[in-house]
Amino acid sequence: MTTERKMEFFGGGWRQVDSEEKEKSPVIDAHSHIFRRFATGSGAASAALTLKLWQYHLRDFTDFWRKEDGARVKEPLLDFPSDDINAMPDLNFRFGRYGQAELTVDGVDYVMQFYPPALENLEATPERMIAEMEVAGVDRGILQSDHVYGANINEYYAEAMRRYPDRFIALAQIRETEGHEAEELARLEHAVTELGCKGLYFSVELFALRGYVDRIDDAKFEPLWQLVRRLGIPIFWYIDARKQDRVAGFKERVGELSRWADAHDDIPSVITHGLVPAAIIHEIGIPDEVVALLKRPHMNAEILMQAKWPEYPYGDGQEMLKWLIDEVGVEKLMWGSDMPYSGGFWCTYKQSVDYIRLHCDFLTTAEKNLILGGNAARMFDISG
Repeated sequence: MTTERKMEFFGGGWRQVDSEEKEKSPVIDAHSHIFRRFATGSGAASAALTLKLWQYHLRDFTDFWRKEDGARVKEPLLDFPSDDINAMPDLNFRFGRYGQAELTVDGVDYVMQFYPPALENLEATPERMIAEMEVAGVDRGILQSDHVYGANINEYYAEAMRRYPDRFIALAQIRETEGHEAEELARLEHAVTELGCKGLYFSVELFALRGYVDRIDDAKFEPLWQLVRRLGIPIFWYIDARKQDRVAGFKERVGELSRWADAHDDIPSVITHGLVPAAIIHEIGIPDEVVALLKRPHMNAEILMQAKWPEYPYGDGQEMLKWLIDEVGVEKLMWGSDMPYSGGFWCTYKQSVDYIRLHCDFLTTAEKNLILGGNAARMFDISG
């Protein structure tokens, strides 16, 4: 029996390898995380906000089990009929162990698996993530800094970069709704000039705290964009508002980002999380408005096909990737994994990179190298 794919035995088992020698190119994960145990490390107010945001963040989940007897329950227990985060029901949402959270509905305790079971204490230390990177063959990770991972995360990232300067690229966190105010502007400048952060992560999900009255293209945010220009850093955008009407909410944010780009087309940007939220991508695909946005000179995208399709190596995702490259060019795209979250539901870390590294036969070696790290290296001026 023969196979077209080259295999090798490395001691711990068999693995598929490239069939030809290729020039070494850095593999840079555009979407990775390190974090302390959720809701710890930044004080009581930060812990309360983390719990609140996670409960809101997980409103789509429909897979739970009763704690008492393990009976499976497939209902949207965390959803509620409003876009007002302050109208969420009090379910005593709390964190457990082994990647689990718990909640109480009508006096009944339920458990949900929202992170990999291997995260026994719901933390991902730098050392843990470097070990994951070594197995997957990933050289560096770009640390996205969503608020569900805690406040004051800039300092945590800075310490990781100090200890492991060639493994992590941190994106600064600010409180987006106050991004134009002096305190947040100073926080961003400190994160970049003193702590070594290399970009800004901007999430619209925090807009929920003010009833979505804020917009990306609000004139009030102009001091923030001026500071970003002066610092010479890119912005990584998370534009999924997680409203009840996910499609309308997403398209609204795409329109805002497009209008923002009309005035700030010189600022390098990356639309994160695979462009379109996984919950709606099979409903709307990649809309023309998103493609038009990506055709702007400094607008780029993180691709995350493993989040959208259930079976490796994501044949339909590969077809979408091929189409997207034909539309906007390979130089626009950066591979991301969303580790360690992805390791619980989608695939192994190695598979998340191997579907491009070993498959996607429509790509040349040079094109694969660009997606898997070359484009990110160019953005952050990394050589070797």
